[in-house]
Amino acid sequence: MTFRAKREKKGVWAGMLCACLAAAGCDTVAPVNEGQVVVEGFLDAGQPLQPIMVRRTLSPQGPYDMARAGVADAEVEVTLGDKVVRYAPDPGQAGRYVPSGNGAGLVAAGDAFSFRVGWRDATVTAFGHVPPEIAIRDVSLKIPSEPVSAVLLDSLALSDTLATGAYTGYIYPIEATIKWVAPEEGAFSEELWVRAQLQPFTTFSSPIVDLFLRSDDVFREQARQTEAAERSWAGVYAVSVSGENDPLPEHGLRVSLVRSGADYARFAASRDDPDRREPLSNVTGGIGVFAAVSVDSVHVQVDQAGESVSLPQ
Repeated sequence: MTFRAKREKKGVWAGMLCACLAAAGCDTVAPVNEGQVVVEGFLDAGQPLQPIMVRRTLSPQGPYDMARAGVADAEVEVTLGDKVVRYAPDPGQAGRYVPSGNGAGLVAAGDAFSFRVGWRDATVTAFGHVPPEIAIRDVSLKIPSEPVSAVLLDSLALSDTLATGAYTGYIYPIEATIKWVAPEEGAFSEELWVRAQLQPFTTFSSPIVDLFLRSDDVFREQARQTEAAERSWAGVYAVSVSGENDPLPEHGLRVSLVRSGADYARFAASRDDPDRREPLSNVTGGIGVFAAVSVDSVHVQVDQAGESVSLPQ
């Protein structure tokens, strides 16, 4: 009983960071006024500068138009350490800005950064520091010998689903433990946070089961110390099967860690808050997010069950 793991390219998962605001600028944000600036951007430690999205809010009275929401005439710049990098509009995608020239090379851990967007009468800014790089050291899975019965729901709208959409099925609740390299003492001037995610590649999707399991978590990194050089976190995800005697199907699992300061942690932790229409913003003069993070992810191919897999650093 084995599983196989391989490290993904460091930049592969970084684009998924923006998913929380993928619809930013549309009527789901419920803007106070049309034309408020919405930004999405991240600095990834050890990686080149990534594109930045600049949009504007639209009236909730009409249909959302991605092309009309994109802002094509903004002034966008990032100061990273002692280098100022200006961004230019991408003619192929409205609202997308890319670094001009050679940019500033790789984003260095520990660098201070500032971010500015100027559009019409609005100026959007953000400030912070780049966190230390993060590296997954070990992934281990604890898989039960047989599935368990579960009531599965297709929606979080309990009042509707309990009457029509509830059904009984079977799941394998799989516990995954991730270990990663601890940052050097004093490597970051702020409190460090980590977002851990388990993303199985299966056709199964039940929002209620996902809610009661723990496949996505945001926490203070200092509280997860295993030993001086290591941190750890354990989460649970589910894989469904048709019957109580069915074996665990082979499937892929993406294991991801994002290290950040408090700004991104607040943004990520508030994305599913039922009392909010959009995640907490860390920018001034607009809404959205511009934050520095460090991302690492590995792809685990699960055959049946497994011992721990140590990954090359």
